Amino acid sequence: MDYDEYYMSNFDFICVSGYGRSGSSACVDLLKEFEYIDGPNKEFRIAKDPFGLLDLELSIVDNWEFIRHNTAINDFLNYCLMLSREDGILKKSGKDFSNILYVDFMKESTEYIKKITDFMYFGDTMLNRYYLNALQSFIQRLRSKFGLSNTALMYFARPSEDNFLIETRRYLRKLFENYAKNKKIYKIVLDQAISPTNISKTLRYFGNTKLIIVDRDPRDIYATMINKKMFLGASNNSIDKYIAWHHSVRKQTSKDIGNVCLQGNVLRLNFEDFFLHYERTIGEIKKFLNIEFSHKEKGIRFNCEDIDKHVGIWKNMPQRDAMKKIGEELKKDCYVG
Repeated sequence: MDYDEYYMSNFDFICVSGYGRSGSSACVDLLKEFEYIDGPNKEFRIAKDPFGLLDLELSIVDNWEFIRHNTAINDFLNYCLMLSREDGILKKSGKDFSNILYVDFMKESTEYIKKITDFMYFGDTMLNRYYLNALQSFIQRLRSKFGLSNTALMYFARPSEDNFLIETRRYLRKLFENYAKNKKIYKIVLDQAISPTNISKTLRYFGNTKLIIVDRDPRDIYATMINKKMFLGASNNSIDKYIAWHHSVRKQTSKDIGNVCLQGNVLRLNFEDFFLHYERTIGEIKKFLNIEFSHKEKGIRFNCEDIDKHVGIWKNMPQRDAMKKIGEELKKDCYVG
């Protein structure tokens, strides 16, 4: 096996996730300081986002119906088009993963769909009209009135769960083969690739991978939302909404902790420990990932001395009543050191 083939076949994914402003980027930055580990500087959310792999599986495997699966495939390919294209002020939104990963993202995505599709055919359904504008809809009505065809090319796909999983894993590895080769790395760290509220379903897409989940003192998360004027922090009755949101997005956590299939593949860390117990946290990560790579860029991407900017910021917020209420109602999730 030559050098390129070795890198292309011997890389693994490390997935890092959080719950929104919970500090997963600290773990990502720390991991990228190690030799042979790197990853895109953007979140890679193809598994869990709307129209992504999870939605695709739900429609063409779990909840198959002879029309809905065609819509799911088209939605997935449109989503991949957004992931592949470049972003710009005067352009449609894009994530530029074709350039970032040194791959023709749409070509690989189309090939993947072909692998899980039985055949294609021309069909006509009301679903084909849902996204038409008024003029397009009028033209179709005229065509129908005069007996002309309004058929469109449609997918027929009903893969088994095993087949879907096999092809999905191959697809994700194909997307990153050139990246691993160009970066000369063995581990690819992905930020927000796995949903912490649906671990068992989305983790399996990445094969033999490991997941690190980072959580943070809920008071600091709320304080960050207020300071950034984002999400729940800027809304009326935000404290009650925040507490409800916190409970909901972590509801699955207790179930996953007891899942035997996930034991050994999921590590949960506190964001605060990256600052307060830096060396111990590094040791936990290395043991979990079973790596002895050189920490050659230590302190370059992640600075554990920036503690005042990230830990305990809630103590300096003017919303004292709100912080007290979070401390009381979310006591078990508040960091105690």
